[in-house]
Parts: sequence; C-alpha cells; structure tokens
Amino acid sequence: MVKRSLWFLPVALLAACSSGSPDDGDEPNGPLGAVPDALTESAKGPIDHGGGASEVWAVQNQWMDTTTPAAAAAGIAWEASSGLTWEAKYGKWLASFEIIPNSDQTSETIQISTPYGNKKIAPPSLECAETAMALRGMFSSWYHLPFFMTGWDDKAKRPLYAGHFGFVDPNGNNVSPFPRFKTQYQDKEASWHTGDPWPKDAKLRSLHLGSGDEVAFLEPGAGAGAWFDEVTLNKRVGYFLRLLLVYFGSVNLADPSNLFNIKPEATAPGDVLLERWQKQGIGHTIPVFRVDTVNGKPAPSVATGSMPRRQPMWTKPIDNRHYFISDETGGQGNAGDGNPYAKLGGGIHRWRVATLSGGKWSNGVPASDASAYIAASDTAAIAARPKKFDDTLAFGSAEDRKTAAIQMIDSARTKLGQLPASCSSRTLREDGFRILYDALQELEQKDQSAVDKQYRKLEDYVFGELEYTKSKTCCWNTTTPAMAQVILDFAAAEQAKAAANHQCVQPTIFRAVGSGDGYSTWATHARDMGRQADWRAWSEDEPCAQRTVTEDTTTWRGDPDYCSVFGLQPTPPHTPNNSGGPP
Repeated sequence: MVKRSLWFLPVALLAACSSGSPDDGDEPNGPLGAVPDALTESAKGPIDHGGGASEVWAVQNQWMDTTTPAAAAAGIAWEASSGLTWEAKYGKWLASFEIIPNSDQTSETIQISTPYGNKKIAPPSLECAETAMALRGMFSSWYHLPFFMTGWDDKAKRPLYAGHFGFVDPNGNNVSPFPRFKTQYQDKEASWHTGDPWPKDAKLRSLHLGSGDEVAFLEPGAGAGAWFDEVTLNKRVGYFLRLLLVYFGSVNLADPSNLFNIKPEATAPGDVLLERWQKQGIGHTIPVFRVDTVNGKPAPSVATGSMPRRQPMWTKPIDNRHYFISDETGGQGNAGDGNPYAKLGGGIHRWRVATLSGGKWSNGVPASDASAYIAASDTAAIAARPKKFDDTLAFGSAEDRKTAAIQMIDSARTKLGQLPASCSSRTLREDGFRILYDALQELEQKDQSAVDKQYRKLEDYVFGELEYTKSKTCCWNTTTPAMAQVILDFAAAEQAKAAANHQCVQPTIFRAVGSGDGYSTWATHARDMGRQADWRAWSEDEPCAQRTVTEDTTTWRGDPDYCSVFGLQPTPPHTPNNSGGPP
C-alpha cells in the first residue's frame, strides 16, 4: 500500500455520458455515463473487499513501487533494477512497440509486446477510446497493479466502478448481473510456463465488442474476445476487458475522475490526448506512444483507433501535430453546442492511479506529478495548451510537411473508398489539405486555389466534410466499397451531363438530405446501374443523437467551390477518375 502522504487528491468534475452496447445479452442495458457534477463529492471510490467473488486480479504491486522484488525485476521494456516506477514502465512499454503494416496494408499499426516469453501480437480493430482503455487495463492486470474507472449507473442513480475488483457499487459489492469473475472464470497464470501450449477459453474466444472488431489474423470470424484470450493467461481479465470497453468510452476518459489534465511540456508516452467537440456524446482519443526530440523540440507519435473500428493507426509527429494544436483539444472558443472547449474535457491527460486508504479505493494524482497537474477548474490553463503546443512542438521542414500531408490525404481517400460514410476520414483528408496549403505556400508561394487545382480530386468534393453532431451519416459505419463505387459513378455521370451542356456544377456531396432515410439519390442510381443489391439502407451503427436530422450539415472546409477551381471541363469519362486533378 502507498501511504496517503505521498498523494494529493484534487477535487474532480465529471463529464457527460458515454456510448457502448453489449452484444451477448448477459449484461444490463445501456452504457455507463459519468457521475453528475452535483454528486462528485460522494463518488470517491468503492470499499475494498479484496479477494471477493467479483475480483478479476489480485493487487500485488503499487504504481509507485521502485525497489520491491517485483519492481526490481527485468520486464518487457526495462532492465532489472531500473529504478523506474510502474507508471514509468507503462510508458516504456508503449514506446517499445514495433511499427508494422496493418492488416489491409493501407497504413501502419503497432505490434504489442507481452510478458509471455517472446510473444508479440498485432492489435485488434478498436474504437479510439477502446485502444487507450485496453492497453491500460491489460498492463495493470499483467503486473497485478490496482486499476479502476468510474462510471454512472443511470438506472440505479449511483456510481459504478470497474476495475481489478470487478464491477462494483460504492460499497464494493458486485453489481448484478455483471459476472463474479473470480468464481465464474479461470486463471491460468500459475500453471502456464514458457513453451507450454497457450491455454484457450472457447467462450471468451467467441465474444465480440460489436461490429468491425474482426481479428482474422487469429482465425476466421474471430473478434476482440479471441484477441483478449491470446494476451491473457488470467481469462477473467479477458472477460473483464471486453465489458470495460463495451460500457466505457471517450466521455469517461474525458471525465477528470479517471484521467487528469497535465501541462503540455510534461507530455510523455502513456499520456492520452482527447478531442471533445460536444459535452454529451463521443469524441476522439489519441494515445501517445513515443515522444522523440527533433531539432531540440518534442515530437510525439500516436496510434489511434476509430469509428468504424480499425487497428490503431500509427502516425508520426509531422502527421499528428494538428491534433495537439486543435481547439477541440480543450482550446480557445466555444464548441458547436455552446460550451467552451476548455470545459469539455479535451486536451492532454494522464491516467489517475488507484490507491487503497482506510479500506477504500481512490483514484489520485501522484505527488511526483504535482508539477505537471492542471485542475479541471483551471480553464484558462487548459485553453492555453493548444497554443503552447503550437509554439513548442517540432514542426518539420516545409518539404517534410508536404510529404506528410499528401500521405494523410491519400490514406483518407483510400479509407473513404472502403467506408464512404466515414466522417473521420473526411476530416483527416481536410486536415491534410490544411497542412499542404501551408507547406506549398512556403515552398512555392501557391495560394489555396492553386493547391486545390493541382491536388484536389472529384472524390474530395463528393465526400465533403460533415459536422459530426449535425450529420446522421457520421453514425453509419457499415457502408461498403461497392457503395463507394455507386456514389462515385453518380458523381462522374453528374459531371459528364453538366459538361455536355457546357455547364459547371458543384458535385453533390454524399450525405443525408431529403425524405426517406436521406440517401434516395444514390439508392436510385444503384438501381439504375443494376446494382440495387449493393446499396444498403442507413443504420444507426453507433449511438446517434442526430438520427432525426433531415439534412446533414457540411463544414466550410468540406464544401469548397469546385467550379471556381476547375471551371468548365471537357466531357469526362463516365467513370470516377482516381488519378488526381479534376474529373
């Protein structure tokens, strides 16, 4: 146990509800949100019942240990007698990951080291918040460290805690019908030795998080449950992590009861950058894996999951700088819902660390992090961070920025060819163009129109950027490459008709508009092409507060004036042009 005198526990304000849904019917309905602000004082943590039936793993170490036999031992990313805390080792572990091609060869991802001999494994397909929570929970379980997150059980109107002790209420009692992990599932840690066959749990291997969590590199039809089975000897942990990811999301990470704000200059591997553009609903979670130094300036590398799920996509410092300087990471101004960005929980954060005192668990800030800590109530310091990052992060040469921007744009276009409703890919492409505009202004004194004329494609206008909170298309994660072909064929036909009439028309943006489900234009075109079977109706593939909108909202970035850039064009072929330039 760590003495309380080594910690300070600032009062935390909690954010809004998160998203998630079970897929096997064994758990209670609904995601877990955050404790209402008025009740945060009574939501410190649960009473301890160490060794109870709901326990997932036993706590044997503490995060600040450095000299105990376990802390002094060599590990997956550190030498023996390293003198490092487990918190520092967590960062070393993340920084040690190899970078490998992802499953579909469209980008790079991480290869995760495990403490089981030389076993390394590619990651599963995850949402962005799922990536951060899975890594933290997995590491905690491997080294028997205390870990828990706080959520809100809206049905019972009380906090609910998920951690090494299972899913419990403030009194530390198992919340029914969450599993009693210790009595229901097996732990193979003590019986397995390096070189033995890997023990498998058939039921765990059959479970999924939801759509898009496939891990075909393990076995056909495998999902997240199979992946958790491959990285946990204690099968209780695999069952627990799946449920943690089902019931907790990005809004829980933005909740200062689980993570705390830090100063930009303190950013280190293991920290988590959060984008928040709304008080309720999802955001974007960006785990930091490395922080290198380029020309004397910090240069963080990240890997992010997404909606729809994907293997975490590795991005180098020059590719991800835009995340850190965005106002959506807790910066200046107000979000679309009218709340100041600085009050939405965005920005750079660090995990709170669980300790036991007086028979009760609490999540606190280590004294060693006191100089890095920013209170959630200090909105001025929070709002100043994106500008601070802009001033201090490595920027790279204009040529490097140009190369990185083109790669970002191409990657986003590839993804849109697979998932044409993807709003995150549309935004990634436009972020790439922002970088490209700046680089080519410096390199060649080109203005935005000249850059668009050289680098824009018809598909960039067709898949115009949408405002997430006002666009139901952004909730549609099950579109297909065949649908993308229909959409782009319609766009090419639209331009061909205009050119034949000696006209220029702005390409129709693929979005919800009009009666029905909002996509009748493309459904009709699919029918006319004889590809009616390829078209799918809209579906709410993630919680979608904007489900009832009759017209999606484009952003100023996503609706540039096509005709002012390209003007009247010769009649194009009746097929999409994917080679660059105008259609």
